Amino acid sequence: MSVDIKKVVSYPPEAFIGAGPTDLLAGTTTLASYVSIDPYVITISGLSFNNTQSITVHVDADGFTDVQRFDSTLGTRGLDYEEDAKVAVTKNAKIYATSSSAVSAYQWRHRVVAFEPTVAMKLQLGMRLSASEVDLATKYGLAQALQARVPEPFKLDYGIEEVREIAFSATASSTIARVVVPNGKKIIILGISATRPSAQAQAYLSITRDNIQVENIDLYTLPSVPYLAPLRIVSLDKFEVDLNVLGSGTFNGRIVYGIGRFTLEDKVRWMPDSLTAAERKTAEQLDLFDKVEAGVQ
Repeated sequence: MSVDIKKVVSYPPEAFIGAGPTDLLAGTTTLASYVSIDPYVITISGLSFNNTQSITVHVDADGFTDVQRFDSTLGTRGLDYEEDAKVAVTKNAKIYATSSSAVSAYQWRHRVVAFEPTVAMKLQLGMRLSASEVDLATKYGLAQALQARVPEPFKLDYGIEEVREIAFSATASSTIARVVVPNGKKIIILGISATRPSAQAQAYLSITRDNIQVENIDLYTLPSVPYLAPLRIVSLDKFEVDLNVLGSGTFNGRIVYGIGRFTLEDKVRWMPDSLTAAERKTAEQLDLFDKVEAGVQ
């Protein structure tokens, strides 16, 4: 299943899980596809597969075929782990499987990190710059900086000062967590895991951020409790995690989230129109508007 980027992304960069299970045909089956992702660029990572069956999985991106290919999922590490692959996408991508026979409810998942590309990121990915972006690149010497060193990869826990964990055990549908964001703070959901049932559609974990549901995942595709599927879902108001139990059994799991200050940089990036006169003056004094757009902050 694809992540509906334009529906779920509010405070980029953010990271969401797209997952099966997916019924595979004998031949080729599309697992997820991404088109018309503008104004975002994305990375596809967190790929994880049922490794008890031999399936070939392909990732095509931006007109290139098989930029990542797993010839046989028998060689992967299984649903409790993620494979060491990350694909940057500026226009379109497709994840698809080829199988010699039909497979019902094939378990797999992936993570999509969505960015509003900065000038530095556009340069790194070879994207076209506008005239004003060229001026910013010149102002901060971005081309020279990229020649000098490779930028550090983005970390999903960026902006976090404290970490909290919610551990749960449930046999029926219930609200696992309902957390209100403290004044002057932001909360970032960092990861989830749960007891994996033996069949699909036994239980679902949903995440609602600021009154909008952004995840609804079949536990059949998640890592089991000792492990974690990383996320980055930012909330400035509140979030709720619900367990919808349709089968029988006990479902245990973890929700990990972080708390950090809601900074002036955050406000410039996500909601510049809401800046007060004093905040705007400080942001201008610190050159935050240009720095955030350029990607040097």
